[in-house]
Amino acid sequence: EAEGADEISARRSGMDGWVGDSFPTISSTGANAAVIHYHAEHANCKPIDVKCVYLCDTGGQYVDGTTDITRTLRFGTLEPSEDEKRAYTRVLQGHISLATAVFPAGTPGIMLEMLARGPLWKDGMNFLHGTGHGIGAFLNVHEGPFGIGGGSVHASKIVESARMRRMYLAPIEEGYHLSDEPGFYKVGEQGFGIRIEADLVVEAAATRYAWGARPYLGFKYLSPVPMCRALIDLNLLTDEEVDWVDALHARCREEITEELLKAAATKGRGGAAGADADAKAAMEWLPAAAR
Repeated sequence: EAEGADEISARRSGMDGWVGDSFPTISSTGANAAVIHYHAEHANCKPIDVKCVYLCDTGGQYVDGTTDITRTLRFGTLEPSEDEKRAYTRVLQGHISLATAVFPAGTPGIMLEMLARGPLWKDGMNFLHGTGHGIGAFLNVHEGPFGIGGGSVHASKIVESARMRRMYLAPIEEGYHLSDEPGFYKVGEQGFGIRIEADLVVEAAATRYAWGARPYLGFKYLSPVPMCRALIDLNLLTDEEVDWVDALHARCREEITEELLKAAATKGRGGAAGADADAKAAMEWLPAAAR
């Protein structure tokens, strides 16, 4: 786990405009992935286990922006458990539902909360952290004044907390940069953690009627990173959700391949040693990962 986190930082350090990590990478396998803010230490971490899910939450600081992305993966050829696949698919559905939302300008984050949690609630699942937080531009990776959340606590807690009221009732406006990160965490010896996180930016949305004085907004998806096909239960997805994943993967193949070709041609962005070989290896991996 710790070596995986180190490897990500080392590879990111060769990229143009890189300044540092935006937070310590969460690299967690099996039951450790159920610890929401897990930190792997070389002295006592686990090897990444192909019999378990692997959760990686990582981000970088660049002179032109800040990133925060999570993917949950399953390596090897062993079939994931039914619980792992169902949890992953419900999280994915919540992630898609929020990412594709359309809403009037000035809508508070708490009103979008149900979109991300609804698929999980149907199966009696939930997660004990916020759904979305603001992200700065070469600033704080967690930044206000707004947020999407509130569904992890009783309404009385929000009423009593000035901080929660300010955050979750703050309006979401065009140009805001935020995360979309539902999850599920099963604690215990056979536990696992699922989280899918992408960065979004709020932009104007075209609607059929555009009724009322307030313009309508939606999200631009900023994180073209493949989902884990092995963890998806297609029986749970709607046709529209399948189409969304397929479109994301087509975008991954196009945009990532373009960047990898540049890296291979220039022996790595920033001249990082061995990056050309890494880029070629990634190009061999990408078609299957983003199929």
